[in-house]
Amino acid sequence: MTRIPPHDLQQLMASDTQWALFDIREAGEADAGHVQGATFLPRRMLELRAAELVPDRGTTIVVYDEGGARADRAAQSLERAGYRDLRVLDGGTAAWQAAGLPLATGSNVPSKLFGEEVYEHRGVPQLPVTELERWRREGKPHLVVDIRTPDEYRVGRIPGAWGGFGVDVGLNAADLAARGVPIVVHCAGRTRSIIACQTLRELGVENVAAVENGTMGWTLAGFELEREPSDRLLVPSPRSVEDATARADALATTAGATRVDAGALTSWLASRDAGELNLYVFDVRQVPDFEAGHVPGARTLPGGLAIQRTDEFVAVRNARIVLIDEHEGRALITAWWLRAMGFPHVHVLAGGLAAWRAGGGEVERGRPRALPLRLDEAKRAGRRLAPEALRDALAEAPDAVVVDVGTSRHYADGHLPRARWVPYGWLEDRMPDIAPSRESIVVVTDQAGLHAGYAAENLIALGYPDVWVLDGGVAAWSKSGLPVETGLADPAPMDIVTPPYAKDRETMARYLAWEQALTRQRHGAAR
Repeated sequence: MTRIPPHDLQQLMASDTQWALFDIREAGEADAGHVQGATFLPRRMLELRAAELVPDRGTTIVVYDEGGARADRAAQSLERAGYRDLRVLDGGTAAWQAAGLPLATGSNVPSKLFGEEVYEHRGVPQLPVTELERWRREGKPHLVVDIRTPDEYRVGRIPGAWGGFGVDVGLNAADLAARGVPIVVHCAGRTRSIIACQTLRELGVENVAAVENGTMGWTLAGFELEREPSDRLLVPSPRSVEDATARADALATTAGATRVDAGALTSWLASRDAGELNLYVFDVRQVPDFEAGHVPGARTLPGGLAIQRTDEFVAVRNARIVLIDEHEGRALITAWWLRAMGFPHVHVLAGGLAAWRAGGGEVERGRPRALPLRLDEAKRAGRRLAPEALRDALAEAPDAVVVDVGTSRHYADGHLPRARWVPYGWLEDRMPDIAPSRESIVVVTDQAGLHAGYAAENLIALGYPDVWVLDGGVAAWSKSGLPVETGLADPAPMDIVTPPYAKDRETMARYLAWEQALTRQRHGAAR
């Protein structure tokens, strides 16, 4: 582990080498101010996500916090897991700012900035919500399409909207153009609807616009969302799929995306799984289709989210990305956009999953998760007790200190009596105040018992020799019929960022203003 000064990090980020930058603070801390280009990876998620985010153990990884000790601990955890080139931003975000370098606020900033640039540079039409409501009131023919996720669509949508989720809407382009009425797409805010609108324009739909500010703009204008169940889902005709695929092929090929055949992908996957290649393989279909059957080793990431939340899933810059669809259409649309975002090595599985199957390729079902790093070591840390055994042991140890290292949301929903919430990333910093004596018995819990094992290992290293772990976590405790308490004393936990559309009207308005100011901020930074 070495330290890297701010300007050296800036140079690394401008290079064409492979590197990853992790903000290991709690998500709310990172949201409040981070180095743009960083992937948010809270310390509690290191062992759970590092292997899928950085497959090649020789990759240069830089971690940072505000300038405290958490980044050092995170780097040590990654080193224990086998990563060989760990660097800590010297002085953290405080030093970054002191060097005259700006911090970005918000989440998924690269994608949202890209969306605003697409809006400005390509003249994406937007329809004010008041105008859309006037169309509805006057009965003007039009069609509204909700391009968010199926789950978001089910919760609430602009009245009358049809579901055409993410890049799936592109497969419907010819069908939508044939309707001969204005097509209006919407998301929760701006980015996804801007991308969807421009996608349809590129695929031949001329009379299309994005709802200005989406469902948040609709709500802020005082209009109600439709919340009743809806089965209005767009299903593209074969002709429309064929047309969209041909147009998307031309776009993606011109942009520099290429195809990879099944044999090459199999070889790449083997190298990735051996820890020798940074490779991301994303299935861009909707989740139920992925669960019904997919290429082993692929991850589910519907195309719209691949564009909206790229920084969450592609941590290593200049790595290879392979996109898989049932055939090719949605993968080609996504590949075109990722190339436009600046990703240099974007590939589409030739012929898609259908060709993979036809060639005898195996298909995996369900939604498998990557095995957490050093899981066996975490399971061996501390003294593991089943719920009833822990209940009895606590009765005989009234002075034992009980800490819950899960998320604030899980803690508020239910935790052991006497348990204190201690964010995993802050564990070593706060334990001396909670348990001043290293001879104290410390009981560690979380929702499922996974983080507790890693926390126990850290507590033992900190000098607490008698650490107990609730086997199966609070979920197992509750299932055994044992009592839990609810609520959270901390009025403003920083570990979870709630989407702006799930907050109050003031927060929605502030978020939309922030999003629209992203390009101005970038131009200001460039000057």
